[in-house]
Amino acid sequence: MPDSITTGLILTGGGARAAYQVGVLDAIAHIRRNTDAPPGNPFQVIAGTSAGAINSTALACGADDFDGTVAGLVHIWRHFHAEQVYRSDSIGVLRTGARWLSMMSLGWMIARWRRARPRSLLDNSPLQTLLDKLIDTARLKRVMRDGHLQALAVTASSYGSGMHVTFYDAVKDIVPWTRSQRIAVRCDISVPHLLASSAIPFVFPAQPLNLEGHIEYFGDGSMRQSAPISPAVHLGS
Repeated sequence: MPDSITTGLILTGGGARAAYQVGVLDAIAHIRRNTDAPPGNPFQVIAGTSAGAINSTALACGADDFDGTVAGLVHIWRHFHAEQVYRSDSIGVLRTGARWLSMMSLGWMIARWRRARPRSLLDNSPLQTLLDKLIDTARLKRVMRDGHLQALAVTASSYGSGMHVTFYDAVKDIVPWTRSQRIAVRCDISVPHLLASSAIPFVFPAQPLNLEGHIEYFGDGSMRQSAPISPAVHLGS
């Protein structure tokens, strides 16, 4: 394969699919070890959406140790439990359920209760705790500077504008692109971007993000995703 070709990796949404993605990555790592493939990260451009955005960012942050990062993802998914994503304890579930039941019955008629309306069906604060612990997004700049990665993209859907927004960071000076109902924004990708991309509507709370100087609320990037390969192509793969 010519050196000028840049290989991209696109990881789409879906909770179970994200586990399959890690299985495929593990197989790729195994094949590379047994075929004397050149060391290093084989995917210079990585793009992800929803649960795939979490896998993508974890892989990108550990691009300087592809095999080790994949092994870490395999370990996480093999020992994954629901309580690592949302509060599944009795108190947490009852509290959220009771609040929704109250709102659906007569709470919308009472101003004080309207101000306390629930943001989502489930509380995904455990997921934020897990991501803060496992994904060091501060490493992205160093990994890119050292030549292990060219670009990372994470896509989410804006509830305010209805736009499909791709947040990206790259080594090269890539101009943000605009298409019908799709825009790209260059920024420092962080855990809130992952929470936004994986926020299933109504199930998990919308995530506020800074979009060109103002705050918009975002949800699952799989919504209205008509061109999943577009970010990777724009970023050079």
